[in-house]
This record gives sequence, C-alpha cells and structure tokens, in this order.
Amino acid sequence: MKETIRKINAIKKISKVLFLSLLLLGITTIPCLAQNFGKTDNSPDWFYPEWASRAMNSKPIVVLDTDSSLGRYSLKTKEIGLKDLARIHGHMCDGLVVAFVQIKAVLEKLFPNGVVDRTDLRAVSKNGPCWVDAVAFMTGARFNFQTLRIDNSIGDGFIIQKISTGEAYKVHLRKGIFPKELAELEGKIRQLRANGEPVMAEDINRVEIMQDALSLRVLTTPPSELLDIEPIPGYKFVPADFFGQRGDIINKSMPR
Repeated sequence: MKETIRKINAIKKISKVLFLSLLLLGITTIPCLAQNFGKTDNSPDWFYPEWASRAMNSKPIVVLDTDSSLGRYSLKTKEIGLKDLARIHGHMCDGLVVAFVQIKAVLEKLFPNGVVDRTDLRAVSKNGPCWVDAVAFMTGARFNFQTLRIDNSIGDGFIIQKISTGEAYKVHLRKGIFPKELAELEGKIRQLRANGEPVMAEDINRVEIMQDALSLRVLTTPPSELLDIEPIPGYKFVPADFFGQRGDIINKSMPR
C-alpha cells in the first residue's frame, strides 16, 4: 500500500513539473495539449448510429474537473460526447440530441477557450429524462447541490449560468424545427398510456422514425439555424421555490 502511494505521488510530482515547465516555456494552451488525453469514443455502435457519429454537431465537448473528492483542478481535460450521453441515459433519442446541441451551443459562449469548467456552472431544466440527464452530465449541475433547478415552465430548453461571472443564457429550438406531426403523435401515445390504454406498435414505429429524422436534422444543421439563444443580464438563480419566509407573521408584534 505504501509503495502504491509512493508511486502515485511520484507521478503527480512529474505531472506538476511538466506543467510548470510548459508555463515557463510560454506554452499557455495547456487544455489544447491535454486534449491528447481523455478522448471519448464517438464510433458507431448498436445504440449509436453511424449517421450520428459522423454528424458535425455530435463532436464532443472538452471539460475540466477536479482530481478527487477533495482534489484540486485536474491538469488534464477529458471529452464528453453524445455517445456517452446515450450510454448513461439508456438510448439516443431526439430529446437527448436536442438537449446536447442546445447545451453545447451555450457552453461555447460561456467558455470561448473551448474548455468547460464543470465546477462553475448551474442550470435550469424541465423535469424530463432527456433534459435532466444531459444537463447534469454536461454541466455538472446537481439538484442536491443547489446548482440544478427543475422548472417545467422553461419548456424544451435550458437556462445555463456561469457561477463565477453571473453570465447566463436561455436556449430553445426555433419555432417550426420540431415537427407538428411528431408532437401530436407523441401526445396521443402519452395520453393513451395515462388512461391505461394500449398503444399500437405501428404508432411507436412511426414515432421512432420521425424522431430519428429530427435527430439527423439537428445534428447536421448549423446551430445558428436551429436555436434561439438569448443572454439574460443580471440573472438571479433560485435553486427551488419551496423554501421561503412566512409572510403571515411579519406583523405579529405591530400595535393595533
């Protein structure tokens, strides 16, 4: 055990010496160099089609984290891609694709150097499986740490804020991007299941085909043509609304 700890400490010392040496040489683009490490797998698989792996908008993001449960910033970065999201979410679907592209577009504004600091973000998302999984994984925001707000009024989009600067953006798909026919059929299926009624296999098949078509469009169209991204100056993040002060007791000691 002591020998293992000694080796780990030696490796860390070597990494720090290399890091400082690069700084002294004037090489300040450490994150770019570090991208040689921590690469993700964006290759096709049974749950990740080839057309998704080749699409321009499926390129991974580069993130910076800490070394351990009590650690400092890592000296290297890692990549997170759409395929990684599909693994943790369970499948690749149109909701996951839309969320990935939306979040990625905002992160590019918040971190123009190309490296996303996942210790410095908070977000607002609706209570949907695709949306929450994507935003938590890509930004590091968590409900239990009061950096993720669940708010269905946000709709099919997000608010993402950089904590250190307060800079915040709201992002949504532009009107007309999400097919009306797909929305209606999804609504029909959800209502049938809510009523305890069966759903025809043909309808599920149709939904999946339309979802794949939407995913392909979102992954191959320039984000500027898909998204509305608005800055929110002075945005105040509130993690939850169910905490507050009692308003019915503020005047209890006032004279009559």
